[in-house]
Amino acid sequence: MKEQARCLVQATQALISYIEENQVYDKLADGGCGLYDTYRSDRFEEAIQNARLAAQEMEKLLQEAP
Repeated sequence: MKEQARCLVQATQALISYIEENQVYDKLADGGCGLYDTYRSDRFEEAIQNARLAAQEMEKLLQEAP
């Protein structure tokens, strides 16, 4: 179970890194001049932050576990 939790933490961290490095957004707004502005909704940003915090907390618990 401990190894599965480590894999989950690693996958979560990789996903968060991908989202940040590749500028993944979930919203699109028409700029009015043929261009579009992309941005993250509050809900998406909150999900990313919650995943980051949960992965950090799980990593700490795994390090403390025997």
